Amino acid sequence: MVAGVCLLFSDSAWAADEPLQLAALSNDLAATYVTAPKPLLYGISESDLKEAKRVAEQHYAKRWDLVSKRSRFVRHRLVESLKQQTAPLSLQVIPVVESTYNPYALSHSGALGLWQLMPETARGLGIKPDKKIDGRRAIESSTNVASQYLLELYDRFDNWPLAIAAYNFGPNAVAARLRNKQWDIGDGLDALPVPDVTKNYVIHIIGLAGLLEDGFLTFPEPIKTQPLLLNPPVDIHLLANLSGMEKEEIFHFNPSLNQAQYLNRSVTIHVPETLHEKIQNNISQAGPRFVYATVKKGDSMWSIARTHHTDVKSVKQLNQRSSVLKIGQKLKIPANQLAKASANINPLIPSNRRIRYRVRAGDSLWRIANRFGTTVKAIAKVNNLSRKSYIHAGDTLWVLAQVRPG
Repeated sequence: MVAGVCLLFSDSAWAADEPLQLAALSNDLAATYVTAPKPLLYGISESDLKEAKRVAEQHYAKRWDLVSKRSRFVRHRLVESLKQQTAPLSLQVIPVVESTYNPYALSHSGALGLWQLMPETARGLGIKPDKKIDGRRAIESSTNVASQYLLELYDRFDNWPLAIAAYNFGPNAVAARLRNKQWDIGDGLDALPVPDVTKNYVIHIIGLAGLLEDGFLTFPEPIKTQPLLLNPPVDIHLLANLSGMEKEEIFHFNPSLNQAQYLNRSVTIHVPETLHEKIQNNISQAGPRFVYATVKKGDSMWSIARTHHTDVKSVKQLNQRSSVLKIGQKLKIPANQLAKASANINPLIPSNRRIRYRVRAGDSLWRIANRFGTTVKAIAKVNNLSRKSYIHAGDTLWVLAQVRPG
């Protein structure tokens, strides 16, 4: 849901639409539609489709390996959600343009997730804020509300190009443009009465849908997952390690998690079908050993132990240190359901040092890492790449910068 996006990643905002208007438009997500949705490419002329495919190929063919790799973790659940909403499966190309299938993608304007939902938009569509779980990063909930919203836009504007334009530019803004200049699908995509950035957005999505229909671009077979209920306390890192999963792989399947440890709340995660039984059998061994507490002014080893329902001996053993403390120091505290210390966070969540960088001609991962005071390994990790991945001018990467170049 992006206003002001043109290519791969997007600065998301809802132009000309207030959250209350969005909520009013979507106050009944289970609504039935007057018009049964037609295929995404219905009514697009052969010449328009040919040009849209040319533009999409130019922008996305070289990036498809990255999109494909990311899609394997989430696309099974995304497609199942589209089926449940009876939405055209071609809508699965929208997250390519919105986020390159990165559920952790965060724009400067605050849009988040595969579908780049703004906080106000998400609330208006029924996704409530939660410190433990982020519904905008959740595969099912974000896909459900995004597809339902797109279906409502289709019902309102009666064709997919205008519905997609409204998803990007805002429905009231598109309606205002149509009052000044009527548009029908037979008039062609170039004649859409919307800003060029939104017109390009529509063309990219139509083009990608055409390339998928032709088989020129294909998604790899997604990894099928099954849900698994975890009762607290549980350390998801430890559970994954015990089950033989790759480092942090479990957080690619579960981007909605804000934490890596859940001390007093049950949580449902999704795991590969092939590992479901093994992971389930390891749950009893996955209780976290410790959480973290930050030393504050006036704290002592005794007061910290008492606050967190443990004893001084246990705290000393975990930290292998004397009772001398410094303000701001982090101590390991034995984990239990009464502990008030902070649980470990999901390691893939964007930090405040996370910036969006567009690759320039001549760039390599090593040069970018040096420029921002980080490492190739760190850049590869946050973008779900291998350290030997090729990057191309125009690609967009997330960088956890230590310094900003002058």
